[in-house]
Amino acid sequence: MAYSIEQRDEQLLNTTAPIRYHWYFDNAHRHLVRIVMEIDNNSDNNSTAEPLTLGLPVWIPGSYKVRDYISTLGSFTVTDADGTALVWQWISKNRLQIASPTQSVHVEYFYYAFERDSTIRSSHVTRSHAFINPVTCALYVEGREHEIHHVCFHYDRTKWATISTPLSPVKSAVASDEPLVLGALNYDILVDSPVEIGNHFVSKFLYENSVVETAVVGRGNYDADWIARQIETIVTTEAQMWGGLPFDRYVFIIHLFPTMRGGGLEHARCSVNAVESGNWSDTAKLHNLLSLLCHEFFHVWNIKRIRPRELGPFDYNQENLTRMLWLVEGATSYYDDMLTYRCGFYTRDEYFKVISKDHLGRFFRTPGRLQASIKDNSYQAWVKLYLPHDESVNRNVSYYLHGGLIFMLLDFWIITQSKGIKRLDDGFRALWSVYQQRPATGITEDEFIEVVESATGVTVRERLTQWLNSTAELPFDEVFGAMGLAWQPAPVKDVKPSEGTQPMTLVQKLFTGATLKAENGKILVAQVEENTPAEASGLAPDDEILFVNSTRVASVDDVEYQLAKRGTESASQLVIASDAAMEAIALQPVLQPEFVFAVAEAANDEQKRWIEFWLARS
Repeated sequence: MAYSIEQRDEQLLNTTAPIRYHWYFDNAHRHLVRIVMEIDNNSDNNSTAEPLTLGLPVWIPGSYKVRDYISTLGSFTVTDADGTALVWQWISKNRLQIASPTQSVHVEYFYYAFERDSTIRSSHVTRSHAFINPVTCALYVEGREHEIHHVCFHYDRTKWATISTPLSPVKSAVASDEPLVLGALNYDILVDSPVEIGNHFVSKFLYENSVVETAVVGRGNYDADWIARQIETIVTTEAQMWGGLPFDRYVFIIHLFPTMRGGGLEHARCSVNAVESGNWSDTAKLHNLLSLLCHEFFHVWNIKRIRPRELGPFDYNQENLTRMLWLVEGATSYYDDMLTYRCGFYTRDEYFKVISKDHLGRFFRTPGRLQASIKDNSYQAWVKLYLPHDESVNRNVSYYLHGGLIFMLLDFWIITQSKGIKRLDDGFRALWSVYQQRPATGITEDEFIEVVESATGVTVRERLTQWLNSTAELPFDEVFGAMGLAWQPAPVKDVKPSEGTQPMTLVQKLFTGATLKAENGKILVAQVEENTPAEASGLAPDDEILFVNSTRVASVDDVEYQLAKRGTESASQLVIASDAAMEAIALQPVLQPEFVFAVAEAANDEQKRWIEFWLARS
């Protein structure tokens, strides 16, 4: 069977499934789900004389780290339909084998679903709701992943009134005393379909013939209707870019919990977005949320469908290595803030500031950008990105950040070389057309380049290949300059006291190259960048700063203020604690100019036209 992640609700109505799961939520207060898996074993591809092998994925597509979800499953029993025990054994950490399966096999086990920090890659079941990523608990039958799978939900629907999921209804009507049955055309679609059950906010709208649902879970001083309206703008804006939507139904799940780490994860007909609940009057927080939603929705096309050849069909038992994460995450990281701007959530000035601070500024503050190519960092994502350490800033850079800037340069290169006629959008629309012609097969780097060159009429191979393989600095000055843009020192701000107040002495923040953090009442060094004053001073990660220039410091702001008071004429004297001993060191900060991304003063009329073309909102 050809690999496919496409499904429409109408395809599951009134179907039967040879592989069925029953999920019981009687012990939700203990974060437990009882699962019974029923397998009809009389199909042509599974003789009763052959062993039956079941497995659980060790990772979730879209998050490139082995997570070994099997650790939260236990109390396995394997029987026939009458309850007679069958002989079985584990054959690897995540796979079990049934020696002589009968025509009907029942596998029962418990799943502990309580990921405290983030739900986007795992599950969270409590008294108030149940969120499950099926990849974390739904065993697969080896060799039968292409068959229809059903999930039967057993819970009190008077207690939990709402369910949001891209899984499709199997019955058009369900009686109150029978389980809700939802389905997937194959196992890949099943594990790509998270489920939220509870009493959460739901809003829906219709775009052309597609239903888009917003599900907001959690408490906070947010305006759920406002979120739903912004999502409608996001969907409309991105659909117009691509030329329509590739699904009949899509669900935005947004989790708002006080201690939850932020982030998102893409699915073919859904995205899960985790945001720390807090003060929604903070514009920066709102912008971050909207950019995240733009990012994950862009993945509907770029990665779920336009994908490297190695990323689908999947091997769920081990790492799926690819050197092309620069495409799926890099391009999406460029477009997320660009689309946030196109949606009208950023002004032009705000968008330029975001590029300055969150893209270029972060990149140039990462010495590791010159230590490995983006293709190498893509390939090693499984052991690098999700396993950072104190020295990571000096050894590598995220392919999200690096790739986003490569695609910005590629967009500018296409615009300038085509004289403002073509842009990166044209290349991605052509890639989308390729997917529609051959959805079962991903693309290679060469094919990506060929399609973009054909769609834009611009030669990109030499430039792009160099950017992807090199550890040298990217040619920002050259490409920006040709576009009429610049990465330049920010103008000095003239700060004047208000009328009627006495002038005060202002201290300017200085650069050391050390990142500080407050932890358990201590001021600790989190990271030290190479070739900076902090490295020259001997500061190291986990050093505790006690005194700066004989003043006891109690916060990160205290440290920065005391350093700024001394200035750059002479070194500041620090007392640090390290390995239960105190030590005095000298730190000589420097005044480092702030840089901004801006239209160059020397930009000519043609370049200004290109900039307007780049920033056009429709």
